Amino acid sequence: MMGRRNGQTAMVFVDMESMIPENHLLRKIDRVISFEFIYDLLAPYYPSIGRPSVDPVCMFKMLLVGYLYGIKSERRLEEEVQLNLAYRWFCGFDLDEAIPDHSTFSKTRTRKWQESNLFQKVFQEIIKQCITSGLIDGKAMVTDGSYIPANVSRESWVDVEVEVEQSMQSYLDCLDEELAQQPGFKKPPVKIVKKHRTTSRTDPDSGYINHGNKRGVGYLMESTVDCKHGIVTGVDVYSANEKESTQVLRHLERQIKLGVPMKNIALDRGYETGAVHRGLELLGITGHIPAIQFSNPPERYGFSYDLERDAFIGPKGMSLTYHRLNCNKSTGKYLRCYQTEGNTCVHCPNRPTCFDKSGIRRRILASSCYPAFYRGHQRVGTPAFYSMMRLRKIWAEGSFAVLKREHCISKIRKRGILEATEECLLAVMALNLKRMVKAILNKLKIQFIWAEAVFPRPSFTFVNRSNKFRKLEIG
Repeated sequence: MMGRRNGQTAMVFVDMESMIPENHLLRKIDRVISFEFIYDLLAPYYPSIGRPSVDPVCMFKMLLVGYLYGIKSERRLEEEVQLNLAYRWFCGFDLDEAIPDHSTFSKTRTRKWQESNLFQKVFQEIIKQCITSGLIDGKAMVTDGSYIPANVSRESWVDVEVEVEQSMQSYLDCLDEELAQQPGFKKPPVKIVKKHRTTSRTDPDSGYINHGNKRGVGYLMESTVDCKHGIVTGVDVYSANEKESTQVLRHLERQIKLGVPMKNIALDRGYETGAVHRGLELLGITGHIPAIQFSNPPERYGFSYDLERDAFIGPKGMSLTYHRLNCNKSTGKYLRCYQTEGNTCVHCPNRPTCFDKSGIRRRILASSCYPAFYRGHQRVGTPAFYSMMRLRKIWAEGSFAVLKREHCISKIRKRGILEATEECLLAVMALNLKRMVKAILNKLKIQFIWAEAVFPRPSFTFVNRSNKFRKLEIG
């Protein structure tokens, strides 16, 4: 006999939690972290009277679900949470409860959440919990930047003339103070200069980049990853025309103030400046950066650098000692000036073939932080250096690949630097939670296996009717 459903509606009582598989990602996240602290963060921004708002924790979890599962549209996110039982359970909505409209997200984000800097605070709270759980140790860290296109068309690109302050390049407050104490330092006057910049009419905060295979208008996302479990400890977003090397020290300093331990860090060749090397030393971090090969170095002419004397030694034994700082007034960049004393070079037989054929004294202009630059170069080629470079490829480039492929930041969907930062933070939080869950559950599994090995399951004996002993295993 052929079965046929009668189409009658039956009333059933459903326990949603019992229907979520034990190994489901959202159940694991719910097990290892609670987002109840969001209520305390947002309490000053909600009035004590009036009609109750949509639960902010539920709304935040909805946004997090979107970035966890690559749901790019908030309209589609509303539909998915409406239909998917696991999403509904994780966000805290009952089966008969209405899902917030997609327009509610944009209103709440721009009015209350942006003002409270919610996403940055939640991200920092997750990092603090990772530090407490021992998932971040700072023994090996990597920092890199990645270009993310803005949500603009090619027709919206426009060349504009902007007025900017041209002053001394600033990397770190303590580094600037150290530089100011050097002989010859004289802070150049601040000038207002006009520069041409390519941006977009629809997203003026974005910037133009043309470097290698990166070409277009967008943003630069700079992040730091701890290599122990791949937890991203810091995220900053700039216009694409910003230099990573000028921003990285303050990027790392903010993480140290948060409590992130940092011992060793690997960076690519784009960060190879004396200021970065010295800044890392002042922050207490050992940097591993590939060396840039200069076209006309002093070593080509037989000169070598003596770190203890802070001087260049010529092929005939003459010394070029450090005298003062020289400032390029057009760029505001300082260089260390090394030169000979008196007329030492006048009677040198190598004078006709030396690097500087004019003038009585020979001079070498090097980075303003050349001793730190030299110390950094001494680590290049060591086993520790190659190990850190290998980790950089795995965790820095690999994390960016996962973020762009699975967590909705192959392109910045919203416009403005604040919105772009929020998108990147949400994507990174989704990635961190996945890696955090994996690390904690693996840690618990290892502890359980160890406990079983050290403390085996107990056994007991009993006397049966025949007064013979028999051994039984429990479990």
